[in-house]
Amino acid sequence: MIALIWILVWLAALATGAFFLPMAKGREKRWAGVASLMLALVGIIGLGVTLNGGAPTIVGPFVMGAAPITIAPAMMLGAIALVLLAGRAEASSNETSWLLGMLCFESVALLAGDTVLLIVAEGLATAVLAAHARRRGQRAHFAYLGFATLALALSLAVLAVSPIPAGAELPPVVAGLFALVAFVRLGIFPFSTGMLSSLDRGPTTATLMAALPYGGVLLLIRANPSLQALGISEFVVDWLLVVAPLAAALAITQNQLGRSLGYTLASTHALIALGALDPTPAGQLGGELLWAGALLTSTGFGAAANLVTLRIGSPDLARHHGLHASAPFLSLAFLVLGVGLAGAPGTVQFVAEDILLNTASTEGTLGMALVVGTIALIGFNVLRMQFRIFFGSSPIARSYLQTKSRERLGLIMVGGAVVLGGMAPSLLPLVSAAAQASGH
Repeated sequence: MIALIWILVWLAALATGAFFLPMAKGREKRWAGVASLMLALVGIIGLGVTLNGGAPTIVGPFVMGAAPITIAPAMMLGAIALVLLAGRAEASSNETSWLLGMLCFESVALLAGDTVLLIVAEGLATAVLAAHARRRGQRAHFAYLGFATLALALSLAVLAVSPIPAGAELPPVVAGLFALVAFVRLGIFPFSTGMLSSLDRGPTTATLMAALPYGGVLLLIRANPSLQALGISEFVVDWLLVVAPLAAALAITQNQLGRSLGYTLASTHALIALGALDPTPAGQLGGELLWAGALLTSTGFGAAANLVTLRIGSPDLARHHGLHASAPFLSLAFLVLGVGLAGAPGTVQFVAEDILLNTASTEGTLGMALVVGTIALIGFNVLRMQFRIFFGSSPIARSYLQTKSRERLGLIMVGGAVVLGGMAPSLLPLVSAAAQASGH
């Protein structure tokens, strides 16, 4: 009964965000979005409290398990931080409002165990993002997302002709389409072209929401059993083991902040996909935890980069800019969230990557070396961006670089969650579920 009450509270918050937020006027949209997403966050946390040790509980059409009650709050918290960190005009735009509504609908699919609802949610999400890319003149991104929308429509048509029982393996055609759409939504290299075209003009709130791994992971997890049965999962894993360090290495060669951030996200998403395709329950749970951690760390890191570009434009990473003296808080947040993305000890990504490395040992010494090398390259690039943007000589004191109170609140919310998840991982149901699956 208690879980059902929390479900109703959560759905009411989603309805507020998805239907009333786009109709709000001007700056009211930002605060309507924050209020609705906060209610959603409280509702999901309440659902987690009603569970016993993270064991899955079915309430109506929803499956309250370790993954949903860890990942869904991360989705909501990241969205709240992005709205807080955005400029006034940007946060109140129709584009951002509809992207928030899309995020709410995707979170419904996260909690529901229905394949058709998952297809509809991701299909609508890719269609909205494709329209967003088309308005911004991003042809590559529009082409990729248009392809993803058509692939999901075809998947829905196949399942309409040949329905499958709940929880059964997907038909091979549908599983293959799911995998392709997942790689497009995750922006995994070479499909990262679309995502990079979104970020190369500056990581705005809307482009960050389009590039972050909100969608795609569920599709890959759902397709994994069929891919394993077809015998192609190992090939995809080997491809990802090459893609992840390659994208991380390419990030270091970029002198444009947006593109460097884009390649860094692409390599992180490749690591998430490795976990999602792991045949063992512990490995897949590790991938899901990495997904939840990336939703927080990459949201905060990208938002901090957005604050930099809002103030000085896209900085050239070939030289030092010396912004630390004028914006020490932003510098600290950029560093904490950046090393969190690389999985530094004391952050939620460190816990996730520990689980991922334990399961990556099945890929042999070379597989382990490639995963470790990817993590190291991400960390090196984060420190490179930190030193180039915030350190070096700056003879002019620029007071306009100082962060505003709502911006500091957004950075503290995300950074605090990243550190809390690393210092107290027992609070995350996914961690206990992974420990049980691995026999620890």
